Amino acid sequence: MEFQGISKLDLKRRNRTHILSVIKENGPISRVDIASTLKITRAAVTIITNEMIEEGVLYEVGEAPIIPENLQKGRRKILIDINPNFKFALGAAINENAITVGLTNISGEILDKDMIDITPATTTEDIVDFIITSSKKMIQNSCLDRSKILGIGIGILPEMCSKMKIYYKDGKLDFSSFADKIESELNIRVSCKNLISALALSNQNDVYAEKSGNYIFLKMGKHFNISILLENEIMHDYVEHTNSVEKMIVNTDGRQIEGYPDGSVKAELTETAIQEKYQEVFSSEKTPILWEITSGNKENINWKAISMAASKGDIGVLEVMNGVLKCLSVLLNNLSNAFFAKYIVLHGFYIDEWINDFVKNYLSLHYGEELAKKTRVSRTEGELEFKGGCAISILEFFYQRGGMED
Repeated sequence: MEFQGISKLDLKRRNRTHILSVIKENGPISRVDIASTLKITRAAVTIITNEMIEEGVLYEVGEAPIIPENLQKGRRKILIDINPNFKFALGAAINENAITVGLTNISGEILDKDMIDITPATTTEDIVDFIITSSKKMIQNSCLDRSKILGIGIGILPEMCSKMKIYYKDGKLDFSSFADKIESELNIRVSCKNLISALALSNQNDVYAEKSGNYIFLKMGKHFNISILLENEIMHDYVEHTNSVEKMIVNTDGRQIEGYPDGSVKAELTETAIQEKYQEVFSSEKTPILWEITSGNKENINWKAISMAASKGDIGVLEVMNGVLKCLSVLLNNLSNAFFAKYIVLHGFYIDEWINDFVKNYLSLHYGEELAKKTRVSRTEGELEFKGGCAISILEFFYQRGGMED
C-alpha cells in the first residue's frame, strides 16, 4: 500500500489553524506561551506568526503587563492577537417568522444588519433575493472589496428546508442547489448549516469568556430543538436531527400527542403546547389579570401579556408558569448531568427581566444554584440571529483554513 504523507501546504494550514485556535481561546498571548501550549518550538511559532503578521492576520498588541510575583529578568513578552478587521463575514438566518442578514468582523462586531418578516405569501425566490440584495448593499455601504469578505454562512431552521426546496440526499441535507444560487450572484463562498447549530456556535463565541467545556443550546418555537457542543465541536448526532429532543419525557403524567411518548418535550414545551396551557385556564375567574390585560380575548394572549400578568400575581397564570418550569427544569437537569454542561443557553423562550429572575429562583429552589447559574439566555435573539451565519463563515473560512485563502 502506498503511503501518502501530509503536504507542506496542509501542514502549514494545520499549524496556523492550531495557533489561531490557541489565540482565540487565550489571546492576547505571547509566542512563548503559544509554543508551550502546542508543544512546538518557539522558533517555529515565531516563523509562522511573523508571516501571519505580515499578511495582516495577526498583530502585535504590545508588551505583556508586569506581574510582580512572576517577574523575570530579560525582555518582557510581546503579546499577539487576531486582527479583527483582517476580513469580514456575512451571515443570514432563515427562521419560521423572519430572515435576518448581517455583516460582522472576525470578532463578531456588527457592521450592518437587515431583517424582513416571512409571511404565507413569501416565496423561496423572495428569500433568496432578500439575502442577495441585503448582502450586496452591506458590502457597498461598508466600502468593502469582495476580497475582504470571508464568505457568507446561512443558518436554516430545519422546518424551513422544504420551503427552501432543500431535501435529503445520501442521508444528509443537500444545500448545494440553494447555495449555488447565492454564490453565483455574490461571487463569494457559501456555507449552509442547520440554524440551531449555527446559533449554538454564535452564542459560545459571543457570550462566554471560557471557551472550553460542554455547552447545550435549546431553541423553543413551533418545534423544540437542541444543539450540543462538546469542547467547541458540534456533537455529530445533533447536526441534522436537532429536534430529536422532542421525544424526551419531562412529565410522566403529562399531555399526550400522537407519535410521541406521554409527557414529551413536544407535548409540554413547544410554543404551541405552552400557549394551549394558558388558553385552557383563560377566564375572568381563573386568570383575572390576564383577562383584563387582553380585554378577554384569547387572540391577545402573548408572552408580554403573560409576563405582565404573572408579575402582578395572577394565580392562574403563575400556576401554569410553574407547571411549565417544572417540565423545563427536568429537561435542563437531565441534559446538564448527561453532558456535564458548563452552560445551557435558552433561545426563543421570550424571557424578559422579570421572567429571568423567576426562572433563576425556581431553579435555585428546586435544583440548586449550580443549575440556575449555568442556565443563560441567548444573545442572538430576533434580529441578531444572522450572527449564527457569521459564526459559520468565520469558523469555516477563517479558523479552519488557518487564515489562508486556499
